[in-house]
Formats: sequence, structure tokens, C-alpha cells
Amino acid sequence: MGASRATGSRLLGVVRDFQRIGALDTLRRLDLDRMVDRPATEVFLFMLEFLCPPGGAIDEAISRQAMLEAIGNLDGAGPAEFGQLTPEQLREFFLDFVSLSIEGRVIADIGSRGITLAADVESVERTHEQLRDFINGCCRAHLSGLLTGVDQLTDREVEQRSNEIYEAAFQLIADAGEDAQ
Repeated sequence: MGASRATGSRLLGVVRDFQRIGALDTLRRLDLDRMVDRPATEVFLFMLEFLCPPGGAIDEAISRQAMLEAIGNLDGAGPAEFGQLTPEQLREFFLDFVSLSIEGRVIADIGSRGITLAADVESVERTHEQLRDFINGCCRAHLSGLLTGVDQLTDREVEQRSNEIYEAAFQLIADAGEDAQ
């Protein structure tokens, strides 16, 4: 999950800067200050190349897909303009990205290990929904506390916090999987 961790660290840095110095100055640092009044989804799409540089490995694809899905989920989640997002909405966006990237990794692992699922599409879709709900619930319930005080963190601490979030999330998933067996 190296690519997703790196993306998560960059995204958490944006969340921190937004809380610390505001939307306009955060966008100014990324040379996007002209977009402060643009829809948040549009701004994050412009940030995509910075947050998730394109690459050829599966990890990069998982990270980009998770970011694109998180951006899509943001579309109906509150103020349309980036400058009007609240710190809570940015934290939720970050947790959504983390959850979606972990889900992508789990699905890729299932596929690469040749695990077979039911032959009917409805069963596969139900299993996917259950997996998504489980990962999302674990991430939001157990990881949101790690996001308190993010505005006070240095760049190195942001990277460490992002790594802690991924490690904690994977441990929760692994523990739940073991408990289910």
C-alpha cells in the first residue's frame, strides 16, 4: 500500500494546511488559488496529479481509483465550493479515501490469490457491499480519533500519522478476519 500511504500523507497535508492557513493559502501553495470558488470536486480533480501521480503498478492504480471514488462521493456531501468545506468534511473525505484504498487493496488481493466467489452477480455485489461497509465502519469508528490535532503536525508527523492510520486499519481488518474464522 505504498502508493496509497504516500497519497494519504499528501492528502492529510492538504487537510492540515486547510485547517492551519485556510483554503486560499492552501490552494496558493499548490498554484491553484484561482480555484478557491470552484466546486470542491473540481479542485480535487486538479489536485489528482499531485496527490496520486500516475504510475503503472497496481498500488498506484488502487490509489488513483480510491481518490477518484472519494471525489465522486464528495459531490453531494455539502458545500459545492472548495473554500466552503469544513474541517470535518475534509476529515471525512480523507477517511473515505483511506477506506476506499484499503477496499481496493483487499479486492486486488482476493483477485490475485484466485479466490472464487459465487457465480451470480447479485451475490458478488452483496459480498462487495458487505466488505465496503465493514472497512468503512472500521475506518470511521476507530481511526477518526487519529485525526485530531492534525493542524498542529509537521510534514514528517503528517506522514507518520498517515502510516499509523493505515497500520491501524489493516490490523482491524486482519483481526476481524481472524475472529470470523
